[in-house]
Amino acid sequence: MKDILIVGGYGAVGKTISKILSREYPGKIIIAGRSHTKATAAAEELKERNLRTAVLDINNVQDFSFLNTTALVIMCIDQENSRFVEACIKMQVKYIDISANDQVLQKIEALNSNAISCQSTLILSVGLAPGISNLLVKHAANQLSAPIEAKINVLLGLGEKHGDNAYKWTFDNIHSNYSLKQNNQHIQVKSFTSPHKATLDKQRAFYLFNFSDQHALARTMDIPTIRTRLAFDINFITRLLAGLRKTGITTIFNNKKVQDLLLPLFSKAMFGTDKYGLNIEVTTTNNNHQCILTGNGEGLITAYVAAETARYALENVLPHGVKHLHEIIADIPDFLNRIKTYDNTIKIRLEQQ
Repeated sequence: MKDILIVGGYGAVGKTISKILSREYPGKIIIAGRSHTKATAAAEELKERNLRTAVLDINNVQDFSFLNTTALVIMCIDQENSRFVEACIKMQVKYIDISANDQVLQKIEALNSNAISCQSTLILSVGLAPGISNLLVKHAANQLSAPIEAKINVLLGLGEKHGDNAYKWTFDNIHSNYSLKQNNQHIQVKSFTSPHKATLDKQRAFYLFNFSDQHALARTMDIPTIRTRLAFDINFITRLLAGLRKTGITTIFNNKKVQDLLLPLFSKAMFGTDKYGLNIEVTTTNNNHQCILTGNGEGLITAYVAAETARYALENVLPHGVKHLHEIIADIPDFLNRIKTYDNTIKIRLEQQ
């Protein structure tokens, strides 16, 4: 088999992906990124896995010939342009992207016709939300006739440490207005408004948030209304942000100087847990179906989903074009049960109790 290139493979998520896949595909994993030092350190940490490294700045690649010996690319960082993705398409290299940024995903979606004509496959929405949330909505909708609404409730733990880009994305979206599809029209909504009560560990209020899963699902599934909401494991923080949003004070989170002050506080803060959860509710006019998933370590489950998607992509015949995870996985319960084998903290309930 050709190589598996993990771009950003020395980050927290990328390194876990590298570790998992190197067990199944020894000698075929390449950790790539701009920093030779970080790539070498990651490979040394996992030295028993026989990992290789490559210095690669995806925004400034001049020679794509290395893709001739590449079977699969797993992209763990956001890109400034689409040149690298277009090269993967042209050279028929399978491509997986863990980005949660809908603007990035839409730019890749725009390459769908090119991917089909080149007989290439690209898989987006690989992680928790988007990713598993998409799969749970698809699974619940499959149990119903003519679903009319999907509510995606995401619980995140404040105790888990993330990279600066993840925190900045969250800060940018605390005070944001964005467009959602409703009955074939688009409406403007505000983040941290329109609370909905759902149970994850306990009953709590979830608030609208600009996760990309709701946008991708609206573009690919026939459900008139899809909404994703967010709550943190500390209820006080969730309620505080909702209150500040009403007053407009949350606009301060969009200020770069404020973000620069907050980033060290969040990266070192010793409050909250690393719990995550999804509560998915899909309804019809007279019926509903609910799915629940919980676990510990949101970064870890993103890596698990990416690793299992990689295995699936390498071992199955895939449709050509740009697809989201829920458009690729045929047997959703089987895929999710495979994810459970990575971590005994993961609990899944797919059927109504």
